[in-house]
Amino acid sequence: MRATDSLETLLSVQTLDKKFADLERRRDEIPSVKADVSREITALEHERAERAEALEQVRLDRRRHEGELEMQQEHLARYERQLGDVKTNVAYSALLTEIQGTRRAISELETEILEEMERREAIELRIREIDTELLQKRAAAADTLKELDEEQGSVEREMAALESRRNGMVSEVSPNLYRLYDRLRRGRRFPALVPLRGNACGACHGRLPPQVIREIQHDGQLHPCENCGVLIYIRPGADAAGDDSEQGAEPGGTAARGAEAPRA
Repeated sequence: MRATDSLETLLSVQTLDKKFADLERRRDEIPSVKADVSREITALEHERAERAEALEQVRLDRRRHEGELEMQQEHLARYERQLGDVKTNVAYSALLTEIQGTRRAISELETEILEEMERREAIELRIREIDTELLQKRAAAADTLKELDEEQGSVEREMAALESRRNGMVSEVSPNLYRLYDRLRRGRRFPALVPLRGNACGACHGRLPPQVIREIQHDGQLHPCENCGVLIYIRPGADAAGDDSEQGAEPGGTAARGAEAPRA
């Protein structure tokens, strides 16, 4: 295999790596998108659980107050029966005080029970509203979540196909050249292979020494950029002053001169 073929293949690998990275990013985004879709439903479910708990507490409070009301009513009835039996003004006055206190307690309990009935009705109304909202949102979310599941499966299948294709291409690349590329890629220098742009690096636009430009243009060497660390190349027969898109596109043409790995 010619050196130029190795470079062309590695540029194709880099194109696949870009596609793979985009797919990987989308795959990693999907769970958070799912969470966003489900977040409103989860909030409503949480509110419903709180409302149900509050409803149960209102029911327990009302039962307790109704029991206390019944007891106070029995006390009142007993005090009123005793009024006819008292013999002294002091006893009569004391009994009237008990009756008045009991009647106040009864009134307060009746007010609390009425307020609890109103709270119960308000809570039950809100629970019915939540149930309606949940029904609608779950139906809408089901379609969205199904689409996201299908997209996730499609993305993972495409990633597997790209990886398989990439592995086959890597085997055709010079081991030394691939090690340089892979080290940069893993170090998050991407793209790792960048075309010469005039007399500057196509990534950081830093100017290159004439000797380096000559080695890239005429000797077919890959050269590391001293500023950003990427490997600078020129496709044989291409114009270094041309568009980046021409230099960085996925290779498909035939090269005239080979590309060598940078010298140590």
